[in-house]
Amino acid sequence: MPPPDPLAVLQRLRALEVAEARRALVERQAQAALAARRAEEAAAAIPREIAAAGAALLALGAGEDLARWLPRGESLRQRGAAEARLAEQAAQSARAALTESRAAERVVELLREGRAAAEALRRRRREQAALDEMAGRRR
Repeated sequence: MPPPDPLAVLQRLRALEVAEARRALVERQAQAALAARRAEEAAAAIPREIAAAGAALLALGAGEDLARWLPRGESLRQRGAAEARLAEQAAQSARAALTESRAAERVVELLREGRAAAEALRRRRREQAALDEMAGRRR
């Protein structure tokens, strides 16, 4: 049994790395989408609460409730925006990792193709040398 081809083993490893990088990217993109949706919901809560309080200003204490809630609402909005930015940065990092994994995989593919082409050239040269030798014997 011939020894395993190191480049074939490396190519399988690179393919696994690409698959893992794709999985990580999909996961990070889903997290970024969820964080963006949460940030949008937190940002939308402020005008919604202001509108609800405006309608209820005739009732006693409605303004005080809004005044107590607004700092919390703003904090939720800021935290949501920060989480969305961090999740998008993680998705960008995952995209970059996938690009690097694909590049590494392609390098191994090119090495294997180059080696196969060199072997085919050596084989053709041996065959041509054998044909030339047979032709020389016939003369």
